[in-house]
Amino acid sequence: MLRYGSTIVVQAGFVKYILPILFLSSLVDPLAEELGWMSGKKVTVRYWITDKQCTRDEAAEAAMLTAMGAADVTLNSRYSDITGYLWTDEDLNIGGHDLLAELKSNVGKWLILEVQEHA
Repeated sequence: MLRYGSTIVVQAGFVKYILPILFLSSLVDPLAEELGWMSGKKVTVRYWITDKQCTRDEAAEAAMLTAMGAADVTLNSRYSDITGYLWTDEDLNIGGHDLLAELKSNVGKWLILEVQEHA
Protein backbone atom coordinates (compact mmCIF):
# COMPACT_ATOMS: atom_id res chain seq x y z
CA MET A 1 0.00 0.00 0.00
CA LEU A 2 1.16 3.53 -0.76
CA ARG A 3 0.19 6.64 1.25
CA TYR A 4 -0.30 10.05 -0.35
CA GLY A 5 -1.37 12.42 2.44
CA SER A 6 -4.68 11.07 3.71
CA THR A 7 -5.15 8.79 0.68
CA ILE A 8 -4.02 5.15 0.69
CA VAL A 9 -3.58 3.42 -2.66
CA VAL A 10 -3.72 -0.37 -2.56
CA GLN A 11 -1.53 -1.76 -5.31
CA ALA A 12 -3.63 -3.03 -8.18
CA GLY A 13 -4.05 -6.76 -8.12
CA PHE A 14 -5.96 -9.72 -9.46
CA VAL A 15 -9.01 -10.48 -7.26
CA LYS A 16 -8.87 -14.05 -6.00
CA TYR A 17 -11.10 -15.85 -3.55
CA ILE A 18 -9.42 -18.60 -1.54
CA LEU A 19 -12.37 -19.96 0.39
CA PRO A 20 -13.53 -18.28 2.48
CA ILE A 21 -11.20 -15.26 2.27
CA LEU A 22 -10.74 -12.55 -0.40
CA PHE A 23 -7.16 -11.78 -1.51
CA LEU A 24 -5.49 -9.55 -4.08
CA SER A 25 -2.54 -10.96 -5.98
CA SER A 26 -0.45 -7.90 -5.03
CA LEU A 27 -0.94 -8.38 -1.25
CA VAL A 28 0.36 -11.07 1.10
CA ASP A 29 -2.43 -10.80 3.70
CA PRO A 30 -6.21 -10.99 3.13
CA LEU A 31 -7.73 -7.71 1.89
CA ALA A 32 -9.84 -7.29 5.05
CA GLU A 33 -6.70 -7.59 7.19
CA GLU A 34 -4.75 -5.10 5.05
CA LEU A 35 -7.62 -2.58 5.41
CA GLY A 36 -8.30 -3.24 9.11
CA TRP A 37 -6.59 0.05 10.05
CA MET A 38 -9.61 2.01 8.77
CA SER A 39 -12.24 0.31 10.93
CA GLY A 40 -14.28 2.91 12.83
CA LYS A 41 -12.92 5.80 10.75
CA LYS A 42 -14.80 7.89 8.20
CA VAL A 43 -13.38 7.10 4.77
CA THR A 44 -14.07 7.47 1.08
CA VAL A 45 -13.31 4.41 -1.04
CA ARG A 46 -12.84 4.64 -4.80
CA TYR A 47 -12.33 1.49 -6.77
CA TRP A 48 -12.16 0.38 -10.35
CA ILE A 49 -12.76 -3.19 -11.53
CA THR A 50 -11.55 -4.12 -15.00
CA ASP A 51 -11.39 -7.28 -17.10
CA LYS A 52 -7.65 -6.86 -17.66
CA GLN A 53 -4.75 -5.11 -15.99
CA CYS A 54 -4.68 -1.37 -16.72
CA THR A 55 -3.66 1.94 -15.19
CA ARG A 56 -5.82 3.94 -12.80
CA ASP A 57 -6.48 6.54 -15.48
CA GLU A 58 -7.56 3.91 -17.99
CA ALA A 59 -9.88 2.34 -15.42
CA ALA A 60 -11.31 5.74 -14.41
CA GLU A 61 -12.24 6.40 -18.00
CA ALA A 62 -14.25 3.16 -18.09
CA ALA A 63 -16.20 3.54 -14.83
CA MET A 64 -15.85 4.69 -11.23
CA LEU A 65 -17.67 3.28 -8.21
CA THR A 66 -17.56 5.29 -4.99
CA ALA A 67 -18.72 4.47 -1.49
CA MET A 68 -18.47 6.96 1.36
CA GLY A 69 -19.23 6.57 5.06
CA ALA A 70 -18.05 4.91 8.26
CA ALA A 71 -15.86 1.85 7.77
CA ASP A 72 -16.51 -1.47 9.52
CA VAL A 73 -13.67 -3.92 8.87
CA THR A 74 -13.06 -7.24 10.64
CA LEU A 75 -11.15 -10.45 10.02
CA ASN A 76 -11.52 -13.16 12.68
CA SER A 77 -10.32 -16.73 12.41
CA ARG A 78 -12.16 -19.29 14.55
CA TYR A 79 -10.26 -22.21 16.08
CA SER A 80 -11.03 -25.14 18.34
CA ASP A 81 -8.53 -26.72 20.74
CA ILE A 82 -9.74 -30.10 19.54
CA THR A 83 -10.14 -29.73 15.77
CA GLY A 84 -7.95 -26.71 14.94
CA TYR A 85 -9.10 -24.25 12.28
CA LEU A 86 -12.89 -23.97 11.87
CA TRP A 87 -13.68 -20.90 9.73
CA THR A 88 -12.89 -17.23 9.14
CA ASP A 89 -15.29 -14.28 9.39
CA GLU A 90 -14.48 -11.19 7.33
CA ASP A 91 -16.41 -7.95 6.87
CA LEU A 92 -15.61 -4.84 4.86
CA ASN A 93 -18.52 -2.40 4.98
CA ILE A 94 -18.25 1.26 3.96
CA GLY A 95 -21.26 3.44 4.73
CA GLY A 96 -23.52 0.39 4.72
CA HIS A 97 -22.13 -0.93 1.41
CA ASP A 98 -20.78 -4.51 1.52
CA LEU A 99 -17.54 -3.99 -0.38
CA LEU A 100 -16.40 -7.62 0.03
CA ALA A 101 -19.59 -8.92 -1.60
CA GLU A 102 -19.02 -6.54 -4.54
CA LEU A 103 -15.43 -7.68 -4.91
CA LYS A 104 -16.28 -11.39 -4.54
CA SER A 105 -18.70 -11.01 -7.44
CA ASN A 106 -15.73 -9.85 -9.54
CA VAL A 107 -13.23 -12.64 -8.83
CA GLY A 108 -10.86 -13.03 -11.73
CA LYS A 109 -10.84 -9.33 -12.60
CA TRP A 110 -8.36 -6.59 -11.73
CA LEU A 111 -8.95 -4.13 -8.88
CA ILE A 112 -7.50 -0.66 -8.26
CA LEU A 113 -8.49 0.59 -4.80
CA GLU A 114 -8.01 3.99 -3.13
CA VAL A 115 -9.03 4.77 0.47
CA GLN A 116 -9.14 8.35 1.75
CA GLU A 117 -9.40 8.90 5.51
CA HIS A 118 -11.39 11.89 6.77
CA ALA A 119 -10.68 13.61 10.07
